[in-house]
Amino acid sequence: MELGIIGIIVAILAAVLLIKIIKFGIKVVLLTILAIILSVTIWICVAQPDMHDPFSVNTIEYLFKINKDGSMTTTKQVTQTVIKDKD
Repeated sequence: MELGIIGIIVAILAAVLLIKIIKFGIKVVLLTILAIILSVTIWICVAQPDMHDPFSVNTIEYLFKINKDGSMTTTKQVTQTVIKDKD
């Protein structure tokens, strides 16, 4: 029951906010949001450029060859790419 009331309140607030945005000017608001997102992205990239652990990627390729007699030959090729620390 509480989640329903909270959902209704959030929907009403979103509707009021949308009406305010339309009255103020969509282009100005969108440019402001875009500037905020861009600045936060740059800040994250500068503050913590190494946000994940080193990882490896396996690429599996299946090569199919149709022979002259109508049979088919399948070849499986696995390529492993490992990204390591600089240490």
